[in-house]
Amino acid sequence: MADISMGRIVRRGIAGSFDPRGRDDRVQFWIYFALVFAPLIVVQMIAQVVLTFPSIDLQAAMQPGYDAKAANLKAMTAMVDGMITSIYLTMALHVVAALLLLAATARRLHDRGRSGLFALILPLAAAVTGFDQARRTEHMLGMMPKLSAELAAQSGTGRPADIFGLIAKMQPEAIGVSWPAIVASVAMLVLVVELLRAGTPGPNRFGPQPE
Repeated sequence: MADISMGRIVRRGIAGSFDPRGRDDRVQFWIYFALVFAPLIVVQMIAQVVLTFPSIDLQAAMQPGYDAKAANLKAMTAMVDGMITSIYLTMALHVVAALLLLAATARRLHDRGRSGLFALILPLAAAVTGFDQARRTEHMLGMMPKLSAELAAQSGTGRPADIFGLIAKMQPEAIGVSWPAIVASVAMLVLVVELLRAGTPGPNRFGPQPE
C-alpha cells in the first residue's frame, strides 16, 4: 500500500524541490500541489480584495458640499493602481509556486514515462498569462483620460457606484484576444491532463515505480 502520510509527502516535496530525478505518483504530487497552492491562493484573493476594491468614506459623503465626482475619480485611480500592484503580486506568487513545483512536476512526468522538460510549461505559461494581464492593465491606464472626462461630464449626483458603470463601458474597447496566452493556457491544460493520468506500471527509464 502506498505511503500517503502527510509528513512523508511534505518531506519528499520540500527535499526534492530542486531535484527532478526519480518518480512521483499521483497521490504524492497532487497533495503536495495542494499544500503549495492553497496558502498562495488565499493570499492572492485577500490581496486582490484589499488592493482593488475602492474605499468609500461614507461619513464624508454625508457632509454638505461633498464632491462626489472628485471622490469617484480618486476611487477609480486607486482601483487601477491597486490592480497593477495585485498583478505583480500575483506574478510573484506564481513564480514561487512554479519554483516549488517544477521539480515535482518533472518527477510526476517521469512516472508517466515522459521527459521532465515538459515541466517547463508550468513557469512559461504562468509568465505568459501574467504578462498578458499586465498588458491589459496598461491598456486600461491608457484609457484613464477618456474615463476621467466621462466622469467629469456626468450629470446628476455622481454616486460612488458610478465608477463601476464607467468600468463596464470600457470593456467593449478593451484589447483583443491574446494568442500567446491562449496557447499557454492550452499547453497548461494538456500538462494537467498528463499529470492526472496514472503512472507506468513497474520500473521505467526514470527509475522504479513509486511505493
